[in-house]
Amino acid sequence: MKSLILFSLLYLNSLVFNPLFAAEKIIFWNGHQHTEYMNHLVEAFEKKTGIEVELHQFLSPQLRDVIVNQANTEELPDMLYIPGDFVGLYKDIKLSPVPDEWVSSEIDVRVKDSGKVKGTNYGIPLFQGNHLMLFYNRSLVKQPILDWDQLPEQVATFSKQVTFPITWNYREMYWLIPFMSGFNAWPIDGEKITLNTPEMVDALNFYKQLTDDGLVDPDCDHDCSVTRFKAGQSAYMINGDWVIRDLEKTLGDDLGIAMLPEIKGKAMTPMFSSYVLAYPSLTQDIKKLALLKRFSLFAQDNQGQQIILKEAGLMPVNNKVLREQTGEQTENQLMVIKQMRATRTMPTTDKMAVAWSAMGKGFTRFMDHNYPAEKTVILMQRFADREVKRRSAIEYN
Repeated sequence: MKSLILFSLLYLNSLVFNPLFAAEKIIFWNGHQHTEYMNHLVEAFEKKTGIEVELHQFLSPQLRDVIVNQANTEELPDMLYIPGDFVGLYKDIKLSPVPDEWVSSEIDVRVKDSGKVKGTNYGIPLFQGNHLMLFYNRSLVKQPILDWDQLPEQVATFSKQVTFPITWNYREMYWLIPFMSGFNAWPIDGEKITLNTPEMVDALNFYKQLTDDGLVDPDCDHDCSVTRFKAGQSAYMINGDWVIRDLEKTLGDDLGIAMLPEIKGKAMTPMFSSYVLAYPSLTQDIKKLALLKRFSLFAQDNQGQQIILKEAGLMPVNNKVLREQTGEQTENQLMVIKQMRATRTMPTTDKMAVAWSAMGKGFTRFMDHNYPAEKTVILMQRFADREVKRRSAIEYN
């Protein structure tokens, strides 16, 4: 996915928050790749309240690092819109706990948890999802597979234009997670990274066997996968809700969505995450606090959630809005909701960032250097434990 930094770090470093004007407007950085709906959300809020929001579209492949660096210089805005797992860095980016009265009662507990660390809320989710599901081309597939064992049986029915039956961002560890779950493996248990397990070995071997059988191209990344699927070169694709609008424009009624197939009768469970409103070093200025609270509640209420739903195609967190839309939902939209209900929350502990890195390093050895799965999981765990120890030493000192 193409990302742009829409304002320079030089400009960031020039931002000085004048206390004389602190209560007159909200300084807001949007880190979500879909910018248009956030523009309209802010415009609707300004029109309704007369409160000015100075919005900066902050799209960077190094978003995490840049925000941490800005926190070190004490130059963060009043409000951030960031991936939910960033709240695990609450110390590094100086996030303040969110007042309970700022969070809508219409949000499910497990969705609220996507903004919490160790029971403390550091972020308010505005949509739920970012979860993986199975897309299929109705012109190529009459009945989507329910289990992976069915895929080889379908291959013979595909046209010659189908070079790989299924495609996904194979080397990105977020896509490995549902396969791990199919073998009861999971990267985090509480605050402990758990990669060196027999279940993880089984998951890796199954994952690689799919490439050995020629079902998926291990060197096709996210953009490659979307391109192949839209061109009919793959009948299936595993991807997230963020591509639905793009796929609908190309495939129209031929776009189908289904649950991820089971692995020998065991359900695959993808992660879900959200983008959250977060507040660095929350001001004690009563007027500014009132502005921030008002925007936060607006974004969670009917009008704000309708903008998120209809303009971005994202699943709202407000259950009332979601219930009202159910009768109008298409078959595909209902399937997105169904798969969402069969997800697990991405851990918000800072250990998750360590796990992603360790998994990626080990997986490269596994795929490119013929490491056996048994040796790979030991290596992944070693990478993780070493990094946790290193971070603990820095924090202690």
